Amino acid sequence: MAGKQSLPSDSPVRKLHPGASMLDEEEVQEVLAVIKSRSLSRDYGPDRLDMVSRFEQEFANKVGSNYALAVTSGTAALKVALVAAGVGPGDEVIVPPVTFIATPGSVVILGAVPIFCEVDESMTMDPEDIESKITPRTRAIFPVHLWGTPCRMDRIMEVAKKHNLKVIEDCAQSTGATFKGRPIGTWGDLGAFSMQFGKIITSGEGGVLVSEDAELYERAVRYHDQGSFREKTRFPGFTPTLDPFVGENFRVGELTGAVALTQLRKIDQIVNGLRERFNRFKEGIEDIPGVRIRPTNDDDGHLGVHWDLIFDDAETCARFSDAMRAHGHSTALGYGASPVYMRPQILNQKTASPQANPWQSPAYDGDAKYGKGLCPRTEDLLRRVLLITSVNPWYPEGKVDELIDAVRNAASDVF
Repeated sequence: MAGKQSLPSDSPVRKLHPGASMLDEEEVQEVLAVIKSRSLSRDYGPDRLDMVSRFEQEFANKVGSNYALAVTSGTAALKVALVAAGVGPGDEVIVPPVTFIATPGSVVILGAVPIFCEVDESMTMDPEDIESKITPRTRAIFPVHLWGTPCRMDRIMEVAKKHNLKVIEDCAQSTGATFKGRPIGTWGDLGAFSMQFGKIITSGEGGVLVSEDAELYERAVRYHDQGSFREKTRFPGFTPTLDPFVGENFRVGELTGAVALTQLRKIDQIVNGLRERFNRFKEGIEDIPGVRIRPTNDDDGHLGVHWDLIFDDAETCARFSDAMRAHGHSTALGYGASPVYMRPQILNQKTASPQANPWQSPAYDGDAKYGKGLCPRTEDLLRRVLLITSVNPWYPEGKVDELIDAVRNAASDVF
């Protein structure tokens, strides 16, 4: 870290997302090595370097999973994981309403219907609301580890096992987080991660999914490669047992693998840097009356990449936001204070083709409807959880202290 600590506080690197802020000569050299090998495919070429395979094995080792599969995006990881879990037409999947559109969107694309349950003050899925959403059509639960915060996976798994439901963890925003000492993505049946440019580690675009289950892994591999199971995709010693089926192409090339592998080897440095800065911020504001940090579910396991304050009501949150701006710091409400079911494509139940619309499919005998008031507790929380800042591992300590002062001054104005 020493080399980058000398960067000025206004350096563009300081303003990048976590993984992107770590891009340096190491990624450059690995990418050059792939180009010089003239072997850009993971499956064939004159001098393969096996970047993708090595990334998969190191990722699986890092999170403590039996298998990992690299795919072309975080959205592809969600979709492939859902296919592996058997989600399809006529099914329902329980989803939190505070997430990126890709989470419910991946459900819809497979012909299934997203059913939304409340989040709690951590802004992650509320395990206590899941059972009220379960119907005979429910196939899976889709918790989202939001903004670096792990879900309460122990309770979610209890509900899933009670009702014999699959659990697919959306880990896109929280690679490296843990819950009760266990990496996210390994609690459920499958875990899906993103390496898009704004994520904890990045290859520009890219994703990876993990599973302990050999059959789920093989189904994922086959779906991501047109039903094939090529030798270079296999984990050492893995013997495929399933018949081929029609899939898609979500294969990852060696250039992406080279960047992903290099980034993965920096993840401890990234996570430690994020947590150090968050802890400095937390300690600096914990004695301020009226100010409370959004719960993390696990003080040791969350990433501290997204700093939020939670207030008792929306009016206080709005006044505090105005006070922060008056002291020179902009703030925001997550996702514009709007649940994902209010996005027009979900609200109006629109797909690219009417024939592929799961809500209108003969296979679906439910009556899912969306709109304001569907998850009232979530809608309330979205108006009273205030984003203070997002950081990367190089966020200057002086900036942390400036932010602490601004919060303290804003609190004096409001309370």
